[in-house]
Amino acid sequence: AETKFILVEGNYLLLDEEPWSRLAPLFDFSIFVDVPRNELERRLMERWHEHGRSEADARAWIASNDMPNIERVLARRRAADLVIG
Repeated sequence: AETKFILVEGNYLLLDEEPWSRLAPLFDFSIFVDVPRNELERRLMERWHEHGRSEADARAWIASNDMPNIERVLARRRAADLVIG
């Protein structure tokens, strides 16, 4: 028999809000990677620096966009089948 896997990744896939919550029945198994906040911020700074943003611009973007999105997901995510971290 042929085994098929589809692996999807995304910040909002476990978010328990419409329209994201409609995806839940499509997943047989979910994994949440729990990364410490300071490590998330470090990785985001690295990402935005690689995309050409200045340090000040990157910090402002992270504070106004990335971290609020992270807080939203952490506060409103469905339970994952496996948490790594």
